[in-house]
Amino acid sequence: MGICLIAISTLKIQGQDFPFQDGEILNYDIRYKYGLVTMKGGTASYKVNDSDFENQQTVQSVLTFKTTSFFDKIYKIRDTLTSYATIPHLQPIFHQRSVNEQGTHFIEKMKTLQFSDGFTEVSILRSRGDHIMVDTIINANHPGFDLLNVFLFIRNLDYENISVGETRNLATFLGRRKVNIILRYQGQSIIERSETHKFKALKFDIDITDDVFTESSNAMEIWISDDLNRIPLKLKAKLKIGAAEADMTSYKNLKHPLSSEIRIPTKR
Repeated sequence: MGICLIAISTLKIQGQDFPFQDGEILNYDIRYKYGLVTMKGGTASYKVNDSDFENQQTVQSVLTFKTTSFFDKIYKIRDTLTSYATIPHLQPIFHQRSVNEQGTHFIEKMKTLQFSDGFTEVSILRSRGDHIMVDTIINANHPGFDLLNVFLFIRNLDYENISVGETRNLATFLGRRKVNIILRYQGQSIIERSETHKFKALKFDIDITDDVFTESSNAMEIWISDDLNRIPLKLKAKLKIGAAEADMTSYKNLKHPLSSEIRIPTKR
């Protein structure tokens, strides 16, 4: 594919001057596409808070997702993801996934045992009530993140020193599986919500090696705001059953003005 992999020193994490603050809240609409048909399937809320975890000062990220009343009749979902990352280096230390999907219920806890640019080791414990479903240790030869800490990683990159086409190898973990990820920075972009409402954005293409996606190349795309907040504005995933898109619909407690938002007055 001609991908040029780079060292972590190039796509480095910034210092403690994070682009978010305690109490940030972002809300999203989730839509599913099947051919030419697009339907709203659910809503999600993403929150960032200051927190303490195991006597460490951390950033807590929480993502809740629920299907609409229409989709509840087909496949009801009420999922919550919670992650913690250390301050100031944003190293992932703990992630919990509470899954409540139709007849499937379990809690999965992932604890980071070792973390570096060249090696990550995590313990995974998945349980339903008193029944242990998964109890294992997984490692990867890359920095390993859960989904929410991937968002923090992307938001805190040193954008003054990134060039279009630069990539980064990461890993994430799902149950017993290690999933390899390649982030590819694509530079500036424009998101058009309507003729009078647009956002200036920075775009990443994400290669994901997992059976859930139709193809690993560009399996997911993410757009973040081209301003000091670096908030996720839009996500798109190519799934085997179609495609899913998440669009930011509202926000609260941003650290900086959302200067990437463009509203054009309508002509009278």
